[in-house]
Amino acid sequence: MKRFLAFFVVAFLAVSPAFAKSVNFAVISDVHYNDGTGKGPKADSAKILRGAVQRMNEENPDFVIFLGDNIDKSKEPLLKGFLKTISPIKSPYYIVVGNHDSYKYSGLNRERFGQIVSAYNPNQKKYTSNYVFEPSAGIAAIVVDSVSPGMFGPHGYFTQDTLSWLDKTLEKNKNKKVIIFQHVPAFEPVANERANILNEREYLDVLKKHNNILMVVSGHYHYASAKQDEKGVYHFSVPALYEPPYYYGTMTIKYDKAPLASPSNFKFSGEFKEAI
Repeated sequence: MKRFLAFFVVAFLAVSPAFAKSVNFAVISDVHYNDGTGKGPKADSAKILRGAVQRMNEENPDFVIFLGDNIDKSKEPLLKGFLKTISPIKSPYYIVVGNHDSYKYSGLNRERFGQIVSAYNPNQKKYTSNYVFEPSAGIAAIVVDSVSPGMFGPHGYFTQDTLSWLDKTLEKNKNKKVIIFQHVPAFEPVANERANILNEREYLDVLKKHNNILMVVSGHYHYASAKQDEKGVYHFSVPALYEPPYYYGTMTIKYDKAPLASPSNFKFSGEFKEAI
């Protein structure tokens, strides 16, 4: 395995050694898992995913998160095959729903998608597409459903229920620092009017109300990017695992547990690595 590049190093103030904490995690996006019978690069997606699973067990991150488009087509056998393939991961792992994963009018609806994930993933016994988990005492991870179940095509869309839930969840975790994971990015790594979030402004208005967000991590565009918004929040985009050179990302957050109110006590670093 080759280490490719450090895709971001964001150093704020030095972290006090007396309270130094760290969280390290892996992000894997756009696996597009299929059964290997197709043609083209996606035909090898299962093999590439097995390589990523091996890397996860070698590196032993605090957690692993799959950022959506986990399967190439919304079919039950593919979802079960994907979940069986990642089941050997020793670290806790979590699933984000993408536009290829669950549909309203065909394939797997949200309810059935959640039932299957809950049956196969011991970390998510009651899966919902919006949820929270806590990788450490000072950090909350919020997973947001950025794809409307009634939306055809690759556009992102936040339902009003999701926006209300996100607003309330950010407020509930106001004394923690938050990482948001979602499939479709609010800050496009490259412009694409066919894949962007249709109600992006409504979503960003929710984010602007809160001062506890460290970063937002997304996939969808198959493109690596790091951008910073007007409030200083970093928006990271992760490339597709199934496309050469088969990248996944690793991130580390180091922070001082005592004065969590100030983002100056956090330091981020990360890099992309090859799965095979």
